[in-house]
Amino acid sequence: MKNGTEKYIETVKYLERLYDFCNEKLFDNELDKPVITVQLDGKNKAYGWFTCGKVWKENDKDDGAHEINITAQYLNRPVKQIASTMIHEMCHYYAEINNMQDTSRSGTYHNKLFKQIAEKHGLTVSKMPTIGWSHTELKLDTDALITDFIKDNPETLIYRTPVFAGQMVKTSSTRKYVCPCCQQSVRATKQVNIMCLDCNEPMTVDE
Repeated sequence: MKNGTEKYIETVKYLERLYDFCNEKLFDNELDKPVITVQLDGKNKAYGWFTCGKVWKENDKDDGAHEINITAQYLNRPVKQIASTMIHEMCHYYAEINNMQDTSRSGTYHNKLFKQIAEKHGLTVSKMPTIGWSHTELKLDTDALITDFIKDNPETLIYRTPVFAGQMVKTSSTRKYVCPCCQQSVRATKQVNIMCLDCNEPMTVDE
């Protein structure tokens, strides 16, 4: 592939346009623009994520901005599926700015409040055994909206090949614990129970 960096930038810009479109059509432009990223999920599990903490800053005095990530290795999916992921993460953003507790278990379990928010903003929701009301798809009228978006925005996306377990080699016995909200991390040489006092959230192992 030639001009890989330029194509990567085009991909991020495409996702920004998709975000703006969904914000206008489904959220009445209530959401500010977060930092939209394309990052790798080393476990090949998450289609995307939203950070409840404002993790991007210009300087130490800056209040910061939230992040919505669309996972790099899942950008090979149809745009409508990517749109479903984008709206899903925007629903978490909506919950955050409205002080609504839409998840539990360190942010992994999606509760009935998330289901209500997602259904209000263009998604159908079904329950998964271990992570709650997490599986989302486009409603028929939302599907039609995204069809219009695709017509006006020809696809310019690239994706990263997946990471497989054999590629990830552990060279240390330490464990990394991460806060699911602010992403602050610490390391320990044994299993511990630890809280992030800034967010009042239990920190989880990032394997």
